[in-house]
Amino acid sequence: MKKKKIFISVGEVSGDLYGSELVKRLPDFEWVGITGSRLKREGVKSVENIKNISVVGLAEVLPKYLHIRRTFKRAVDILREGIDTVIVIDFPGFNLKLLKEAKKLGIKTVYFIAPQVWAWGKGRIKKIVEYTDFLIPILPFEKDIYKPYISNNFKVKYFGHPLLDIIKTEETDISFKEKLNIPLDYQIFGLFAGSRESEVKNHLPILIETAKLIQKVYSKIYFIIPSTTNTYKFVKKYIYDIKDLNLKVITEKDFKYFSYEVMEKSIFSLITSGTATLEAGIIGNPFALIYKVSPLTYFIGRKIVSIDYLGLPNIIAGREIIKEFLQEECNPISLANYSLSVLSDKNAYNRLKKDLRGLKAVLGDKGALDRISDAIREFVNVY
Repeated sequence: MKKKKIFISVGEVSGDLYGSELVKRLPDFEWVGITGSRLKREGVKSVENIKNISVVGLAEVLPKYLHIRRTFKRAVDILREGIDTVIVIDFPGFNLKLLKEAKKLGIKTVYFIAPQVWAWGKGRIKKIVEYTDFLIPILPFEKDIYKPYISNNFKVKYFGHPLLDIIKTEETDISFKEKLNIPLDYQIFGLFAGSRESEVKNHLPILIETAKLIQKVYSKIYFIIPSTTNTYKFVKKYIYDIKDLNLKVITEKDFKYFSYEVMEKSIFSLITSGTATLEAGIIGNPFALIYKVSPLTYFIGRKIVSIDYLGLPNIIAGREIIKEFLQEECNPISLANYSLSVLSDKNAYNRLKKDLRGLKAVLGDKGALDRISDAIREFVNVY
């Protein structure tokens, strides 16, 4: 029997991670799509790599606009050649248009990880409902947003959060330090500059200056930068001439679960807004959120975003669990002062850990990825 052919489209590293976990569980399908390194490693035939189309903000998208358009045209051409189902993961600016084309061609559509319409873009709800046959949200409150629209043509089901299945570590504190030649009596501090080129450009210089200030107070500390394959060359560019700073960059070549190892081993981390903040929240060690974009992007964002917080842990909790440092507040002095204040206050540190334990409990039970994969298999084969 011929395998069903699935087109999968992701736009960033987190989507590549979630998508690769689906593909692992659905070997009975033939896969093609827009991928990152993980999806490609799982055998998905890649139309384009996400590093060439992943951007945030108006100012950042302009240099890649023509390439994104060409990528979209190639994707639609493949849909016309014969695809049974299109599965898209977040990245609504691109993926909603792709779903629209799929529906025109009579192809079944799945939206896995609903766009964050509760933050901005509520006008997208109508398009999501129109172009999606099966919507799978991953935050517990999102299913209620779409409840009024459920019909024979639009199904919605929440299965729990996939990160509870995905997050793993293999190293002990000792083995982690030994593999990196870090003295065992030194503490680890995580610096997460982001998974996009533009994020590294905006955040890493600030994080490096922050680390220098912190090291003046804590001499026995090592700063670790986890870098994705997409951003490694940009990270190296910013740190190649740094001296007198205890600093290492690691990738998936060093540790299978490199980002999670750093989150788990760090006494504190500074983390760029995105999925990484929820991952760190689930792991449970204290951290602060950072984010800085171009002035134009920030100005537009302030006009259209309708939520009080940027970080997923805070949004889910409905209050500020983790401190957010945005735009002008995202500077070395503020970040260093806050990090040092938490590290020097045992009560504040333990309070943060307790709040993060509560966050994990809200997300549901493990096994979501298996439940999601089973539901997608049934949808592709039966409906």
